[in-house]
Amino acid sequence: MRPAFRLLAGGADITANIKDRLLSITYHDEAETKSDRLTIRLDDRSRPGSGAHVALPDVGTRLELSLGYEGSGLVAVGSFTVDRIKHSGPPATLEVGATAADMPGPFRSPASRSWDGTTLGAIAREIADAHGYRAKVAAALDAVPVEHEDQTNESPMAFLNRLAARHDGVAKPVNGFLVLAPKGTAKSVTGRSLPAVSLRPERMSRWDFSYSARKEAGEAAKDGTGKAGSGGGVRTVYWDKDAARMVEVTTGSAPYQNARFASSDPRAAKADAASTKNRKDREKAEFSATCPGDPAFQAEQRLVLGGFRPGIPTEWRLTSVEHKLENGAYSMSIKAELFNGAQADAAQPE
Repeated sequence: MRPAFRLLAGGADITANIKDRLLSITYHDEAETKSDRLTIRLDDRSRPGSGAHVALPDVGTRLELSLGYEGSGLVAVGSFTVDRIKHSGPPATLEVGATAADMPGPFRSPASRSWDGTTLGAIAREIADAHGYRAKVAAALDAVPVEHEDQTNESPMAFLNRLAARHDGVAKPVNGFLVLAPKGTAKSVTGRSLPAVSLRPERMSRWDFSYSARKEAGEAAKDGTGKAGSGGGVRTVYWDKDAARMVEVTTGSAPYQNARFASSDPRAAKADAASTKNRKDREKAEFSATCPGDPAFQAEQRLVLGGFRPGIPTEWRLTSVEHKLENGAYSMSIKAELFNGAQADAAQPE
């Protein structure tokens, strides 16, 4: 099959205008806080006879990309805002960079204020309204109470992500939305359930699996596979003012790893233990591969591996997918961490 693409700029189809000048299209689809990015490299030499150059896009132009193969249809992969233009040579090359996260200056600028008697969802909505976004808050995180929190010389983006991370969540601007969602649930950041994708060794030009005992919570997996949910647990503490003593909170089973957190709030301590356990379970093993491109692959999906040797886990969470069109070929590079469908509830811990 022959790779194909479609590129719209400001709603106009410019595919035919750039097709004979295209050097490469690279689309990075990232999980969590990293913004999805699009990079387009074009031959910028003047045309013989006319001396014409490729039209230069304005910063702020909206680009829409679709990828796929001739005969099987194209899949829309995202909308991006041009934020970088680079010329280089020889030979003369034009590089256009765009991001899916349109973040106005104040959203990234340090600010200070206090928040009292509210919820995580309410904070996300107030920040979204103040910076021109529409809030999209996952139900699991919406009602998380925030009794008091200080935002001290901290950007709204960094502040909201700091609060979300305590409950194993992430805040991310995507296509005009400010999304607040839990991690590792096989859903897109906008809350849409994502279909699982699968791979076998014969489809890959290269793959790598690794397990790190140092990232295991409490106890390393004895078989060296790091299966999600195996190993030990996480322990944290909070100060019980009424009893005037420290109280332990645990998630998982012994032996326990101590989380670097102490609080006077039992709910916060429980959330920290659950978030740490979930993160350790996901990060203790990694998988990466390079294979022919498939626009159905995207970050946050559940990846199912088949046909590998016994001991390599079969269920993974895609954390990064790079789609690339270059020299008439369409390839993709993926990175994944373990998927755990039974991870602890860090948003509403019991």
